[in-house]
Amino acid sequence: MSLLAQPRSREREELLRRFVELAIRRYNRYRGVESQAKLLKIMGDTVIVAFEGSFCETCGINDWVDDLRYVMEDLGGEAELVTVIEPESLDEFYEYRVGVFRVKRLPSREELERLEAEERELEEYLSGGGEEAEEAA
Repeated sequence: MSLLAQPRSREREELLRRFVELAIRRYNRYRGVESQAKLLKIMGDTVIVAFEGSFCETCGINDWVDDLRYVMEDLGGEAELVTVIEPESLDEFYEYRVGVFRVKRLPSREELERLEAEERELEEYLSGGGEEAEEAA
């Protein structure tokens, strides 16, 4: 049975928040030079995320928003991009977008815990902490 088919619970809300935060951390690591994502709100299965940055002018700007969906899929979830909210003024054209996603499936708690542990190890390694462990081995 899918986690989304179960009744709403604090546990499911916690899993959803952890999953989205993990996806955003991974998104920001790989795309952060041109776009930074920030969680704004979670309402049920709907996730609202702000994207700020210079983006890439040669790419479709909304592709930067949709890339978060691919990160969620890489992490074992399933989501759809419901809409992209664009700036009201053309002066703000490259400054931000807001993506509204519907999360349809989450990885299991065990899988999410494994992914979070992998993420912490990678972040430690990238910050220089992994070199000390390699030298000690």
